[in-house]
Amino acid sequence: MQHFVPASLIAVFALSATAWAQAHAGANDSAYVRVFDNCTAYQAEDEPVHFSDCAGFAGWTVHIVAGEHGAAVAYSRRGKEAQWGENPPRAGVFQDLGQVMEWRLDASGAPFATIYRSIFTGFEPGDGGQYLTVSALRPDGEVGACHVAYVEAAQQPGANQIARDAADYLAPGWQCGIDEPIVLDLDSELDVLTIAAQRRPGH
Repeated sequence: MQHFVPASLIAVFALSATAWAQAHAGANDSAYVRVFDNCTAYQAEDEPVHFSDCAGFAGWTVHIVAGEHGAAVAYSRRGKEAQWGENPPRAGVFQDLGQVMEWRLDASGAPFATIYRSIFTGFEPGDGGQYLTVSALRPDGEVGACHVAYVEAAQQPGANQIARDAADYLAPGWQCGIDEPIVLDLDSELDVLTIAAQRRPGH
């Protein structure tokens, strides 16, 4: 038996989700850091793997591990307690990281999320794609950060703003170690604001 939801009810829910999200976004801002400009780099013994500890923002360190086909990013303020295991969907054989990382700041100027770009390429021209990874920062948690969302950025209009919305509306309440990162692309059924509203206590 199929159940149909009136279009008017869907519209009301969408409007309430937007109003709720806008009320909770606050006066967030962004800071931009060229990640690779201030790094200490070293290579693993007997392996083509390179590690870089780079200056982030407001006392955060960005840890990058890169091999022949990919790279991973972790964060810390107290040491290397961040995890390496999470990565965006692979869209090509090779993966490079964008030079600039965006740090989302709350009204007090403290960073609570980051956004960085992964650029995938293949053996043939036109192979590959891009994703923006949104991470929630946890300065007092067991790990320094965890991934919140992967935003497809090669074909999706407004990908940068979608990533900022994911940072602003999802990252603060994200349960690191429990919530799985979500993929936001052209096939996504829900947008960020609707997902954020559904995650409210009592929903």
